Amino acid sequence: MNFLQHLKSSNESKPLTSILVLAAILLCSIVLAQILGAGIMIIMAGINLDNIGNMMEILMESKRGWWTMMVAQGVSSVFSFIVPGLLFWYAVEKKTFGDLSFRKLPPVYIFGLVIVIQLLFSPFSGFLQSMNEKMALPSAFKGLEEIMKSLEESAKVLTEFLTKFDTNLELFSALIVIALTAGIGEELIFRGLIQRKLLLITNNPQAAIWIAAAIFSAIHFQFYGFFPRLFLGALMGYLYYYSGNIWVPIFAHIFNNGLAVVLMHLVNQKKIAPEIEKLDTVPMPYLILSSVLCAGLLYVFKKQTEQVELS
Repeated sequence: MNFLQHLKSSNESKPLTSILVLAAILLCSIVLAQILGAGIMIIMAGINLDNIGNMMEILMESKRGWWTMMVAQGVSSVFSFIVPGLLFWYAVEKKTFGDLSFRKLPPVYIFGLVIVIQLLFSPFSGFLQSMNEKMALPSAFKGLEEIMKSLEESAKVLTEFLTKFDTNLELFSALIVIALTAGIGEELIFRGLIQRKLLLITNNPQAAIWIAAAIFSAIHFQFYGFFPRLFLGALMGYLYYYSGNIWVPIFAHIFNNGLAVVLMHLVNQKKIAPEIEKLDTVPMPYLILSSVLCAGLLYVFKKQTEQVELS
């Protein structure tokens, strides 16, 4: 039994209605999360309401700025994805977390295989990133391009600020917020719920996986990182579809984000070269080889997970 066959035999609400309800819950939750995040930053940093417009600049210059922004980021992430996802699944669908999986947790070596697949995927992702950053819109969309570049630059500055750690406690906290919390929340929403509902609507695994990946990438509002995030989302989608267990893409997402955090930390500490973290200068023969090996191991992953017992 594959994932689509399992879903057709399950007792779930009408998928189109469900996805509209989920979208409404997500919209309300994201707005609430932004308000909570802003409130936390104002309270923790003691920012005067007259200076809200310059809040980010003030926080980046404050001694407590890093902790303030990290706590706000964590709370915002929980209320943007984890809370609405669980609320929808438990209250609307009347199901448990275990119902997101139809196969049992795979053996440990499968998770090792996931790590190798992601490491082999990294050079291709770096290549996509370098290509994406070089993209330019037609002159008619110059204004839009300037807005997107401005948003990209703001996101880059914020990321660089949040990934500069002075202590091991800060590194650990960043891994909890950026890797663990984001990994659980985003996979719950985009793979566990959205991809699942799209699969029921389209009856087409390829369409469901890639549409969910496109939504996943678009919601980050970073055009110059859209394509690497699109393919990453698709990879997570295949891991979920083939394994039939939500913990597999969650683990993969946590590993991906956690590795990025650690590598950025090592770059900031000048222990590794920036090129290693970006992986956008890999020679083409190695890029092709790693991509072929990644696809091959994904096929092995598919065959191995098919042997895992059903729940």
